Amino acid sequence: MFKIIMPTPIVSKISLLQTSRLLSGLLKNRSVTNQLCKIKHRYLLLFMLFLSGCQTSSPQEQASIQQQWQQHQQELTKISAFQANGSLAYISDTTKSYGRFLIIQSAPNNYEIKITTPVGSSLVTLITQPGYSELIDKNGKRYADQDVENLMFRLTNINIPLKSLHNWLKGLSDNPTADKLDKSGRLASTEFLQDKGLQQNNRWNLKITHYMTRNYKNSPIDLPATLELTHKDERVRVKIDNWILR
Repeated sequence: MFKIIMPTPIVSKISLLQTSRLLSGLLKNRSVTNQLCKIKHRYLLLFMLFLSGCQTSSPQEQASIQQQWQQHQQELTKISAFQANGSLAYISDTTKSYGRFLIIQSAPNNYEIKITTPVGSSLVTLITQPGYSELIDKNGKRYADQDVENLMFRLTNINIPLKSLHNWLKGLSDNPTADKLDKSGRLASTEFLQDKGLQQNNRWNLKITHYMTRNYKNSPIDLPATLELTHKDERVRVKIDNWILR
């Protein structure tokens, strides 16, 4: 009598092998997924930290900045006599002038400006007091006018808002609607109207990019180190090397 031996089911072996491989693959995929989730969470955390660093100041910080600015303005208004020297660049569509300057001010409307070439040769000396201004050219010839800005423009073709020099040079402004402050409560930028009739659109923009700290009456005070004035195609760049406060 023959004994019939039934073959081992191939399907069941294959199913077990496939199931084993599938489980192994799932475990691997789960491990990879976990790693990806960790990486994603790390990047998400870094992104959130980046966004928090880009957020604007809180209302409390804004109030503190305003208080610092008010105190800084009060200190600046006390400075009426000073000496400043540095380099100057005036650039427009028709004129490019470079030089060095020395400003000696004894009162807001009483000052003297000496402008020289980069190597020190005299170009212009401007002396101003209330109601009278005098310009001395490099040859020693003198010119006078009641308006300092008209005098400067007429003889040099350079338009600079000199009547408000004692304010913008110190980083002082009286235009709160246009004033923008840095985080230290100092003027970063503003705009003002030039008090003259040479041009119809006489709005100037002021930008202060760097400050330096000097001592005034035994207290530290921040004063502009580099600033730029712009008006239409005109640009005045001022780099101050030193301040002497009196």
